[in-house]
Amino acid sequence: MDRVRLPGTDVQISALCLGVAEIGVRQTEIEAHRLLDYWVEHGGNSIDTARVYSDWVPGETHRSERIIGDWLKATGIREQIVLVTKAGHPVFDGNWRVRLSPSELREDLEGSLETLKTDYIDLWFLHRDDEKLPVEQIIDNCDTFVRDGRVKALGAANWTASRIRKANDYASRAGKAGFVATQFFWNLGSRHYRGLEPTLQPMDDDAEQLHEAANLVAMPYSSQAGGFFSKWLEGDDVTRLEAERSGYATTANFETAKLAGDIAQRNAVPVAAVVLAFLRAHSFKVVPIIGCTTPAHLATSIEALNFSLSDLEWKSLRELTSHKPGWFNRYLWKRH
Repeated sequence: MDRVRLPGTDVQISALCLGVAEIGVRQTEIEAHRLLDYWVEHGGNSIDTARVYSDWVPGETHRSERIIGDWLKATGIREQIVLVTKAGHPVFDGNWRVRLSPSELREDLEGSLETLKTDYIDLWFLHRDDEKLPVEQIIDNCDTFVRDGRVKALGAANWTASRIRKANDYASRAGKAGFVATQFFWNLGSRHYRGLEPTLQPMDDDAEQLHEAANLVAMPYSSQAGGFFSKWLEGDDVTRLEAERSGYATTANFETAKLAGDIAQRNAVPVAAVVLAFLRAHSFKVVPIIGCTTPAHLATSIEALNFSLSDLEWKSLRELTSHKPGWFNRYLWKRH
């Protein structure tokens, strides 16, 4: 699997990143370890977790990090892995408050290091932003962890492009560590998704321009659109019903699905390959986070790396996904 270098670092991340938000929840821990083994055996080296992942499931806090830490200790391959985790997320106590104070960031980092059984994090994301805090304060706090070697690189998840730009401008002026990667809600259908949780940040035009200008690596989550396109085009009655009830079930996304399906059929590939190829066809570096739970799902995503869109296919998908929702009513009227 190809590698992508994080700007200004020696960290090289695999072309896909394995997301493990609920690892060990829908499978046994033995199965979870086998999934991680399969990932490494087939060229993957990056694993994306967070301090709060699976805390919404009763019974254990920090389960995702703990399982990854157990696996790293059992395999002894820490140096081969690009370990990605996130801090600053609100705790699940009903008080939805982003935690970016110096003491809270230190608490999250030290907790992650202990649970993951490591002494450094390759890529450490701030899971949310608190726009009441000056970016200078946040960068100063995070730079301390980079300087002491506990963090190799910093990322911003669910921050607006303007805040990332402001933070990195300050970091550059002050000679401090800035953000080298981002995590946005982004996929083939994200621009026409309904009901996005307000604290999540979608990729928009400003964010795309930022990535092109600043050489940031985009690591989109929900990169496969929750399987919407596969369920709708290739699924059975049950999965098609799931697709119809999802937030992706909009006029624009059904039209996009038709085009994606045509491209998939013409190239004899699963539509999932088209969905990932759309992200990777952008002019800046994109490392999609994939949330696979079985080796079979992983195999499909890894195989998708062999497919690339033609220029015409890319432009056609881009045109559909870039239009505002109201445009599709006029588009359908003209077609009929």
